[in-house]
Amino acid sequence: MTEKKRFHLRPEGEKAFGYAQAVQVGGLVHVAGSLSVDDSFAPLHPGDMAAQIGEAYAGVARTLAHFGLGLADVVKETVFVTDMEAFLEANGRRMQVYGGTLPAATVVEVRRLAFAECLIEVEVVAAA
Repeated sequence: MTEKKRFHLRPEGEKAFGYAQAVQVGGLVHVAGSLSVDDSFAPLHPGDMAAQIGEAYAGVARTLAHFGLGLADVVKETVFVTDMEAFLEANGRRMQVYGGTLPAATVVEVRRLAFAECLIEVEVVAAA
């Protein structure tokens, strides 16, 4: 049986919602959706897509660091946004976080995320 290692970035909230922020299986780390929220899950930067992009990827980076990885190790990402036009205007911020090492990516517009103030949620798979 393959060993699975779990990581909780915000343990109390994640356990209350019923998930782990990341699970490592073999050489892959699967990171659950990262939002622009503080450690108590209060939304940050309402209405500011670029700032929310920065916060969401900061959470991804913190999670990957637990496994000794970084954003350059991301091989696949799925991005959920509530406003595609706002995302496209602020996409340069997303591209900056990768520094030229872009993963395979899918971006999907959705009606709403877990918190109404959140405009973006990012989930990734990284390879060790």
